[in-house]
Amino acid sequence: MSSVAQPWADLVVLAERERDLVRESRWDELPAACEQRLSASLALGTPPADARPHLERLAELQAEIHAGLSAGRAFTLQKMGSMSRGATAMRGYAGPAPVRQHDFVNRSA
Repeated sequence: MSSVAQPWADLVVLAERERDLVRESRWDELPAACEQRLSASLALGTPPADARPHLERLAELQAEIHAGLSAGRAFTLQKMGSMSRGATAMRGYAGPAPVRQHDFVNRSA
């Protein structure tokens, strides 16, 4: 590998880290990893021809990251829907809310 293509090889390493975080559902760490790769990529200019294999690998990794994020989102939405249905069921089992007794008579007169 030429030293000219090294920055793109470094991007592959960063993208692999992002992909691993997604696979492991380590969502809290993901924004910092994404920001690191984005910052590194913005610092680069036009890629040299030697960077082609790295660019192809980056495209593959990005597809994996996107698929993992989509699956994670779908799972989260499904869990939230289950929680909502569970809360509704629990309210049904609890029975009606107690009626408060109010003193509507004005005793100041």
